[in-house]
Amino acid sequence: MSETLDPIQCVERVIECDNGRDKAGYRALLHEGYEAFVHGQPAATDADSEADALEQWWAATSDVVLEKLALYEQGGVVTLRYRLRGTNDGEFYGRPASGRPFEVENCTLLEVEAGKVRRVWRYSDTLGLMTQLGLLPEASGE
Repeated sequence: MSETLDPIQCVERVIECDNGRDKAGYRALLHEGYEAFVHGQPAATDADSEADALEQWWAATSDVVLEKLALYEQGGVVTLRYRLRGTNDGEFYGRPASGRPFEVENCTLLEVEAGKVRRVWRYSDTLGLMTQLGLLPEASGE
């Protein structure tokens, strides 16, 4: 019989897999009914597409590290506040690598069911990331 992780253990393993570039380990931590929302909008509707999206993120930011800042659990929902640091050294959503470093703080809520992540709600500093990578059009200032 395999071990069932409590919600905090599950999220800590998710972080380990993310930082270790372990796609198979990450995927194994996702529930078969997995759903993801970013800024309240549906983003991934299954575990395989989520794992594929993470792999694309790693390709765009090969040195990225997720630093846990805070981790809280209530009723099976884990709040993870974290910092991402890295360099955009690969294609990023169809744009060539900028070569620029970035550092952003984000927050994700992860609902853990039967030891696996069932749903996530991500709230990220997208504007800060895009600004640091030089991917926003210049303001005219007129």
